[in-house]
Amino acid sequence: MIDLLTAAPGPEFHIPGSTLPVRLARLHGPTCLVGFPAGWERRQRGHYLAGEEFVLLAGALHISGVTYSPGHHAWLPAGTLRHDSAAPSGALALAHFAGPPSWVPSVLDEADGPTTRTPLESVVIPPGGLALSPLSWLRDSPVPLPGDAEIVTVGTWTWQLSAFMPEGRVLVRG
Repeated sequence: MIDLLTAAPGPEFHIPGSTLPVRLARLHGPTCLVGFPAGWERRQRGHYLAGEEFVLLAGALHISGVTYSPGHHAWLPAGTLRHDSAAPSGALALAHFAGPPSWVPSVLDEADGPTTRTPLESVVIPPGGLALSPLSWLRDSPVPLPGDAEIVTVGTWTWQLSAFMPEGRVLVRG
């Protein structure tokens, strides 16, 4: 189990079109812990060829006029136009791309679905869980199923691989 708030972000990584490098630590497969330094910006317009989801753990992250605060889950489908991204005071996010994160500078918005922002600590969870993205679910408690999955506990912000859910990510509100 990893405490995401105290885990040391990894080496520097330059996000295409941005002003400062971030710190990026790979947890499992394409899942990363990303530390944005204070003053980080990406003014360049463009989109990724893969969908991205993230949970903001600390700080504030602005993307295309939307402010993400701690506890917000975001899903930005492939092709979603991004502009005016910034972390003025720094931010920490748990992020995952649904495929190779290929950045395309562009002014076109070619999203393959709606962008969502979900406040994890207050959203109502229906029976059976709430789908957050094509591979992520929010549940009130884990359910035993075969296969490993990534489990994030909302509020305490811990991450672990678990056999509680099939492949994908599950956020559990305890």
